[in-house]
Order: sequence, then C-alpha cells, then structure tokens
Amino acid sequence: MKQRFGLGFFFIVCLGLISVSAQAAERIYLLAGQSNMMGKGRTHELPAAYKTTPANVTFYYQGRPRALAKFASFGPEVVFAHEVARAFPHDQHIIIKLAATGSSITQWQPGKGLYKSLLRQMNFSLPEDHAPVTAILWMQGESDARNAAQANQYAPLLSRFIQALRQDTDSPNSLFILGKVNPEVPNAFPMLAKVQASQRLIQQNTPRTLMITTDGLSKLQDQLHYDAQGQMELGRRFAQAYISHAR
Repeated sequence: MKQRFGLGFFFIVCLGLISVSAQAAERIYLLAGQSNMMGKGRTHELPAAYKTTPANVTFYYQGRPRALAKFASFGPEVVFAHEVARAFPHDQHIIIKLAATGSSITQWQPGKGLYKSLLRQMNFSLPEDHAPVTAILWMQGESDARNAAQANQYAPLLSRFIQALRQDTDSPNSLFILGKVNPEVPNAFPMLAKVQASQRLIQQNTPRTLMITTDGLSKLQDQLHYDAQGQMELGRRFAQAYISHAR
C-alpha cells in the first residue's frame, strides 16, 4: 500500500508540473518614449529588493541584455518588471526598451529613425518564432506640448504610431498603455492641455488602449522629470494597468 501511495503521489506531482509548464507563457513588452521613459531616477535610491533582476525577467536595453538597475539612472522598467514577474511567476517576461530624450511624436512615425530603431532592437532581441508583443508602454508627449503645430498633430500621429506598430510586430491585440504627460512648467509647455486632451481621445477611440494617471508622482527640481520615488510609482502604475487587463 505504501508503494502504491508513493507512486500515485509521484504521478499527481508530475501532472501538476506538466500543467504549470503548459500554462507558462512568454510575455513581451516594448517600452518607448522620451526622457521620462528613459528615466532620471537615481539608482542608488532604489530599495535593495529592486536592484536585482527577477529570475523570470530578461531586460534588453541599447540592443543588449542588461541587468535591471545597472546604470546610474533608471526608468519605470524596474518596478514594472518586479510587479509583472510577481503577478505571473510561471511566465517568462521579456522587456525591450528604447527611449530618446526630447523626442517628438513625429520622430516615432513609421519609417522614421526611432520607429525603425525600435523594430530593429526587437528583432535583435527575439528569435524569429517569438510570441506576439503583449503590451506597449508609452511615456512621451512633453516635447509636443511646446508649440501649437506639434500639439495639433499629436492625436492623429499617435494613432498612426499605435496602428503601425501593432501591424509591424504582428501583434494586433497588444495592449497599449500610455502615461499622461504632466510637466509643471506652464510657460515652457503652453500646449499641455491640448496634448493631454489628445491622449484622452486616443484612449477613448483606440481598442485595447489605456491611459494611466501620473498625478501625484514626485519630480526632480525641474518639475518635469520624475525622481526615484516618482519612477518607482510610474512603473507600478504601468504594471497595475497591464495586470488588470492581461489575458
């Protein structure tokens, strides 16, 4: 009887392991935008728990696999990675980030340099038979709030970017999550309200698109860039939005 019980228990455990393996998924995230996606949070201010990379996370930056929190500054990817790794512990999480300080929405259009660089970084980082992109995280728009011509084009150009990126990555159902821009220097960003309205319009009219609030996030003295605490909370809000809508 003891032998039969032992074999039966072993069989059940094996079935459980097979089931967990069958349910595991590869989740791919593209992170793009300008300086608040690049990140100016000071890495030495991160808690020790966030200075390591979870075992089920691979982070690609500047075309190479990197450890999280490797550089002097960090962006939302650090806390985002830890949150999704914890929420989906049996899945593999691949994060690919490309950001450019001061970039405008026109520089991210299909055929332009940053758009092509993002696709190139993705192709460098993934095998040909990779899974579809799970989510695109977008933190950009401050530059376009500096003048009327750019701000007035923001909604149609962002819409074009989303549609093209989903098509070119063969990921029509990817979740697009954008962060609300909120620089607190009114004279430098006179068209901020227009860009924010455009962001809301895109969120309302584009399928599987979410906008997270950035209200209350702490900033550096320039009142434009998020500090370490602000970046940690930004990453957490991106993660919460993704987790609550993930399939």
